[in-house]
Amino acid sequence: MVIFRRRKESVASDRVIQLAITLGNSDTNDETGKTFDLHPGDNIIGRDLLCEVVLHSGTVSRKHANLRISYDKSKFTLHDLGSANGVLIPPATVLRSKNKTIESGTEFQVGEITLKLVVRIGVESLQTMNVDFLKLMEEKQKK
Repeated sequence: MVIFRRRKESVASDRVIQLAITLGNSDTNDETGKTFDLHPGDNIIGRDLLCEVVLHSGTVSRKHANLRISYDKSKFTLHDLGSANGVLIPPATVLRSKNKTIESGTEFQVGEITLKLVVRIGVESLQTMNVDFLKLMEEKQKK
């Protein structure tokens, strides 16, 4: 029997950072409820297929905005990348080539798409899984 154990590395590893579409456009496949997993560092939002958050709406620039996440996953900075429409943070903040620190639960609009920053804490935990290696190999050989 082999025992695999996932280690709890740090408090930051307990945090899962996501962007959720709260108001989308189903015609462009930017459907409400769709989520994107983010990582520490730069997370580019735009129409370009190389962006971390790809939105298909024509109202979104190719590289519209950047959501920078600190390496400890505790600070979030939103930066407009010179987009045509800017980034709207309700009720009345419009970013145009500027930065703004935001927090979990903040909603902002990129073109016609509204996104919400979601931070989930305690998603990962120490997990131990018993695996009968011989049985696993037998099952694999049968297939």
